[in-house]
Amino acid sequence: MINQQIRAFFLFFLASIIIISQAYSDETKHQNETKEYNVIGKTSLISKSSNTILDKKNVEENFLGEININGIGLISIERTKFPSDLWRNSSEKVLSEKLNSMPNLTLTTTNKIFKRLLLIDAKPPLNSIGVKNMGYLFLLSRIDQLINLGAIDEAEEILNYIKEPSVELMKRKIQVASLNGRLSKTCDLANKYPNFEGMLQFKIICLVRKNDWQAAALAFTVGSSLKQFDEKEKKLLLNYLDPDIETNSHYDIEINDLSPISFYLMHGKKELIPPDIIPNKYAYTFSLLGIPPKIRIKSMEQLASKYLVNANTLFSLYRSSLIEDKDNANETTITVMQLEQAFNSNIEQRKLLALKQATKVFQKKKLLVHLSNEYVDELKDLYYSDDKNLKDLAIALLSLTDGMTNEFFMLESSNPDVNCLIDIKKKVYIKHETDTGLCELVKKLNVEIIKQSFPTNRNLDAQMEKGLILLESLNLLENGLLTEFKDVKLSLSMLTKIGLIDLVNEIAVELIALNTLKELAYNK
Repeated sequence: MINQQIRAFFLFFLASIIIISQAYSDETKHQNETKEYNVIGKTSLISKSSNTILDKKNVEENFLGEININGIGLISIERTKFPSDLWRNSSEKVLSEKLNSMPNLTLTTTNKIFKRLLLIDAKPPLNSIGVKNMGYLFLLSRIDQLINLGAIDEAEEILNYIKEPSVELMKRKIQVASLNGRLSKTCDLANKYPNFEGMLQFKIICLVRKNDWQAAALAFTVGSSLKQFDEKEKKLLLNYLDPDIETNSHYDIEINDLSPISFYLMHGKKELIPPDIIPNKYAYTFSLLGIPPKIRIKSMEQLASKYLVNANTLFSLYRSSLIEDKDNANETTITVMQLEQAFNSNIEQRKLLALKQATKVFQKKKLLVHLSNEYVDELKDLYYSDDKNLKDLAIALLSLTDGMTNEFFMLESSNPDVNCLIDIKKKVYIKHETDTGLCELVKKLNVEIIKQSFPTNRNLDAQMEKGLILLESLNLLENGLLTEFKDVKLSLSMLTKIGLIDLVNEIAVELIALNTLKELAYNK
């Protein structure tokens, strides 16, 4: 099919190539011509209703100017626990480099904090004079991190604010569209741009979506002649244009090597076999599909561990997959079924065994917070269990949620770690001899904040690079439960220094709870 199309247009090729080649201009030229900040036009401070006053008085008309998109976000900083000057004192170049080098975080709390940092709408950092992409370098890094995390919908929403994206932002729009399948608006924009790396492939996809197969075939021919595609891309595009052609490309292409556009070309035409760890940006796409269910569950679990999927969505998927294919249920779905059956019984020993097993399974998946949030009500019923181990398990799991009632604060245990969790939750920072090092540290930091023992020099506070300090504190907790105590101490002290004691408590509670639950789950 494609060979006939190419031959049919071969006579037009020489005439067309000169015209089409003009589109392959240097992207820097286009970038300079593109309006990078045309989010909202200049707005006059003078309203229309003031015209009569202007006729009588000599009033100078001023404009608000164009909005700096470098700090644009989806969440107002006033709705968060972060300071309003989070990024203001830092260089966008330094912040961008820090974001780009952030490790894979393993604690649910640190993932939640990091995601929120990427989404907040805050005062932008200082421009880096003379640096390429000055004025939106930080925004690019935030969008890249959202894409890598698998927060595709959030990245798309931020990009939608920008009406005339630069080439660099357009590249991100293409990535997002390739991952979520919502191509229409991005295809409409694509015609305004020269063919930078990846653009011609995307334009071919857009032409096929419009059923303009002849133009798509011609574009493929021209792109091949001008060496716009590597060999793998050529195979994928050829197979996309003519599915009857067998390229065997799925045998020698690994998912980790695929760009989002190549992933789009391959996905749906050939069944991809995901590796044990799927890149989160592709896990997002797999999570939208129902076949095969085990891959969708795996993808959803990865996204949930990054705090991108809530507990109810994840557990609904477990239950539905169990109904659809009970014979091939995996360990997690079986664990969920057994736990729910145990909760519905009146046998405490059965509840204890099922909850221990669930704790083991979900701790391996780094999803204990989701387990706790899904069964808040059932765990509350265990407040006054006669079984000490069952009661302690329930308290430790509940400490990971915001679902505690006043009854929770009246509880106590013979386990010092469980008692520490109760103390932190009810904001009681009295030191006990049985307190562990981490418990003692957290109580000390809270007491120091209360006493305002940290320096309160306003000039020093105004000069702090709070966002950079916060990112570094998250970086120190890279290894989660395996983090050395000296790094935990430094991280929590840094957060306290910039006034984020609530985050200190959240992180400490998760670390203490994870350690406690690990001991309780394996305790006979």
